[in-house]
Formats: sequence, C-alpha cells, structure tokens
Amino acid sequence: MTHEPRPQRLLLGIWIALFAYFFLAMSSCLVFNFRGKFPTIQIIFIQNFVSFFCILPWGLRNGWEPLKTKELPTHLIRDLFGVASYYLYFLALSFVNLVDATTLYATAPFFVPFVWLIWMKQKVEKQVWWSIVIGFIGVTIILNPTADIFQLGFIFGLLGGVSSAIALAAVRVLNLKRESMSRTLFYYFSFGSLISFPFAWTVWKPPTGKEWILAVGIGVTTAAGQMLLTIAYRHGTASYLSPLGYSNVIYNGLISYFIFQNALGLRSLLGMCLIIIGGTLTFLWKKKTHPIKSSFETGQKNPPPS
Repeated sequence: MTHEPRPQRLLLGIWIALFAYFFLAMSSCLVFNFRGKFPTIQIIFIQNFVSFFCILPWGLRNGWEPLKTKELPTHLIRDLFGVASYYLYFLALSFVNLVDATTLYATAPFFVPFVWLIWMKQKVEKQVWWSIVIGFIGVTIILNPTADIFQLGFIFGLLGGVSSAIALAAVRVLNLKRESMSRTLFYYFSFGSLISFPFAWTVWKPPTGKEWILAVGIGVTTAAGQMLLTIAYRHGTASYLSPLGYSNVIYNGLISYFIFQNALGLRSLLGMCLIIIGGTLTFLWKKKTHPIKSSFETGQKNPPPS
C-alpha cells in the first residue's frame, strides 16, 4: 500500500486544523445552549446566513468569475445533505447530551465507503471493514440496545452522520472535478440560507439582544472553522488531517464537563474511544498517493492526476 508523502509544513496544518475543530465545537456548544428556546430551523438559517456573509469577502477576493461552476448538481447534493446533517445534529442536541450527539454525528466516515460504493461503484477495501466494525461497536455501546435505542436524540444523531457521509462523498467528487473549497463553501452557505429561510420565517421567535449575539456567534464560529480547515489543508493532506476531526468530540467532552457540568459516563467514554479509533483507522487505511491542497485554491489550477 502506498502512502502520501509527509507534507513539509504538516505541523502547521495540524495546529490550524485543531483550531478549526475548536471553533466548530464552540458552534455546537452555542447551539446546545439554545436547545428548547428556538426552533432548530431558525438556528440553521442564522448559522448559514451569518456564515455566508463571513466567507463572502474571502470568496470574492478574486472576483465573481472563479465562483462560476459547471458542477451545480453535485453542489446541490452536497448542500442539501450538508444542511440536513446539521439540522439532524442540532435536533439531536435537543434530546441528548452534547458528547453523545457529537459522537453519533461523527460516525460519518463509516458510512462514506457505502455511499462511495453506490455512487462511484468503488468496492470497500477489506481492511476498511475492520474500522467500520470497530466504529459501529462504539455506536452500539452508546445507543445501549437494552435500553432506549429508539430515543429520538440517538436516531437524529445517527441520521445526521449518514447525511454528513453523503455530503462528504459529494465534496470528494467536487475535489476530483477540481472544484475549489472556497467555491464549495460559497454555494453551501448561500444554498443553506435560501432553503432554510422560508421555514425559519414561519416559526420565527425573536431573540433578545444577548441571544442575538450568541446566535450570530454560531455562524461566525462555523465560518471560522470552515475557513481554517481550508487553510489547514493547504499545509497537509486528507489522510494526515482527517483523523483530527475527532478532536471535535474531545473538545465537546471538555465543554460538556466544565461548562455544562455534565460528566461523561463509562458507556459514553468507551463508545467515543472506539468510534475515534475506528474512524482514524478508516482514514489511515484509505491514504492516497498525492496531496490535495490544489483542490482548495480558488483558481482553476489542476491538481495532480488521481
């Protein structure tokens, strides 16, 4: 099996990625703080609308021309399931604790091979099955089949992971077709704002001044996390940086303990560890032979052939 060469500035990429996932964890924390106060679709709209205006100057730094795309159908698939994944994740936060919801949402890497099999007719490699099995043992421990396996929060979290997997597969297709990440984020946040606005309008609850600040913070932290991830991938590659996504679970565990005074049970800790191990093995075993940093540039420069 061949491996990606170690990027020269990998350490910088790792640090930036860790900061990125910290911002995304802060976004989840703010959403968790709002549970029961506002409709989920309203939070989704505010998140996307604020994030859109945060990334707009960055996306337009070279004008409108680089934002034109010939891959609109794939963008729509990515955007639809990306918004759905966040919606389901935020719904899960309304029913279960921050760490369990985040951990179940983080099962997306285990579903990606199945999505890829259906979409691109690419078989799942034998060694990847082991990481999938390990991960789903972790999911089973968290769900606790002998108790409330059909609890809505768990179902929403797991469905959020499935939707996220489809969105990730679409992003991979966009990368293979040389779509830049700045363009992908531009379409994602604009589509998310447009599709959620009519539904948010019908159930809108006016936030107070302090609540507006916190709500805007959801969009700002989301945009900051996404932009930092883009920068991180300019100094690293998918196989080296993707496992760091599980730091989001760790961050939320610390936030849950120190801010919300919600100590993790042994079952959650064990399930979380197995999912992190399984997800990390998935990426390590699926390493590619070329860096993908050129996929994150705004221009039309071609990445190395796949």
